[in-house]
Amino acid sequence: MLSPYFLFLLLFIALTPVRPAFGQAVSGSIFGTVTDPTGAVVPNATVNIRDVDRGVDYSVQTISDGNYIQTHLLAGHYRVTIAPSGFETFVADATVDVDAATRVDAHLVIGKASSTMTVTTETPLLKTDRAELSDTLSTTQLAALPVLGRNMTDLMLIMPGAFADSFQVAASENPQSGLQVDFNGQSFTANGFLLDGTENQNPLLAIAIINPNIDSLQELKVTTSNYDAEFGSVAGALMQATTKSGTNQVHGTGFEYLQNDIFDSANPFTQLKPPLRWNQFGGSLGGPIKKNKIFIFGDYQGSRQRNGGSLITTVPTTAERGGNLQSLLGN
Repeated sequence: MLSPYFLFLLLFIALTPVRPAFGQAVSGSIFGTVTDPTGAVVPNATVNIRDVDRGVDYSVQTISDGNYIQTHLLAGHYRVTIAPSGFETFVADATVDVDAATRVDAHLVIGKASSTMTVTTETPLLKTDRAELSDTLSTTQLAALPVLGRNMTDLMLIMPGAFADSFQVAASENPQSGLQVDFNGQSFTANGFLLDGTENQNPLLAIAIINPNIDSLQELKVTTSNYDAEFGSVAGALMQATTKSGTNQVHGTGFEYLQNDIFDSANPFTQLKPPLRWNQFGGSLGGPIKKNKIFIFGDYQGSRQRNGGSLITTVPTTAERGGNLQSLLGN
C-alpha cells in the first residue's frame, strides 16, 4: 500500500507545469557522399569519424544513395576514414564549427587496402546546405582581433549591417557592459544571445547576461537573416558564443593589457599629467583529467583601474579668509 506522502509526491510531480525547451545548437555535423571511380554511389560503406582533440570515435554507414551524416559533434578537428573492401583507404581531415555542417565527399580509388589516399578538406566559398547569412569567428580570429576592453559584444560591430544604437543601458543595470547593436534596421531588442546553447539574454533589457572572456571562446557566430527554425524568435541578429573545452593536449593562454600615464600627454589647460594605472589580465587552461574520457577547462579575467584627475580652481584670498567677501561681488 502506498503511503500518503508518496501519493502526495506523485500528485505534485504530475501537476508541476513543464516549461517547453526550444531547440539549441551547440554542435555541428559532418556529411557527404561516397562514390567509386565511375561516379556510382557506394552504399553500406562504413565511415569512421575520429575527434582528434578528444580521442572520441564515431561510426556511421552510407545509405542506399551513398550519403552519410554524423550529427552532434563538438567544434574541433576530425579525421574521416573510409576503408571499403577493394578500394584504397580514404582519409580526410576536417574542421567542424558550431551550428554548421562540414561536407566531406569521398571519391574512392580501386587499389589495395594497404594503400591510403589522404585529402584535406577546404571550406567552400558558397554554402549549399543552408540559406542563412552568417559570419563565424574562429579561435585564431578571436585572438587576433584588437578589441579594446575585450568586450565580446563589440565584435558584433564588424558584421555587415551593424551599428551601435544611440541608446545604451546604464552601467548600473549592465555590469558586464554588453553593447546594444542594431542590425539591418532592426532594434537591438530583436537580437538574440546564446551561450553554449543556453539562453543568454536579459528578458527586460534585451542585452547579454554573461559577457564571457574572449580567451574562453571556441567560436563566435553571428547570424543576421534566414535563421534556422529553432531561432524563430529572433528578428535582428543571433549571437552564438561557444566556450572551449578540455582536450587530450594541455593548452592555455595568458594575457595582460596595460595602460598608464607614461606615454600620455599633459592636460593642455592645467599642464598636469594625472596618474593612470589600468590593467586587464587573465588567461585560460584546459587539459585531460583522464585521456579520451574526462576533460577540464577554466578561464579568468580581471581588471584593475586607478585614475587621477586635474582641474583649475581658485583658493580663498587673505581678505576672504578674514570674512571680507567683497571681491566675490565683482566690484
